[in-house]
Amino acid sequence: MFDIAFSELVVIGIVALLVIGPDKLPKIARTAGHLFGRAQRYVNDVKSDINRELRFEELQSLQDEIRQNTQQPASPQYKAGQIIRHDMEQTAPKYQVGQIIRHDLEQNDHAAEEHQRPTMMADYIDPAPLKQGAAN
Repeated sequence: MFDIAFSELVVIGIVALLVIGPDKLPKIARTAGHLFGRAQRYVNDVKSDINRELRFEELQSLQDEIRQNTQQPASPQYKAGQIIRHDMEQTAPKYQVGQIIRHDLEQNDHAAEEHQRPTMMADYIDPAPLKQGAAN
């Protein structure tokens, strides 16, 4: 904000030392530092509040725009479900669609059953009995 050089700060410090005196100068400098910190926090809070309000207004305008776009009817008078149903009926009759889906599910079930892995350790171990007391 302010463009103050180091030499200017030294001059201000010397004048403050002469006018205020060496006894009260540390206390006044500490108080000035606290006041300066409060002022900075206040300015930062105001800036963040302004930014928050701007973002809120942008979000509200975006929300209003989305509402307007969703309330306007689309150019075709069909809904998504009607379009999908129409496309399915065009590609295959109703009874065939169910049969195709059922057939695919059954094939997946059979394939899964064939490729099942053993889940217990006993399935990996040779069932032959172990010899007890065998000599080495």
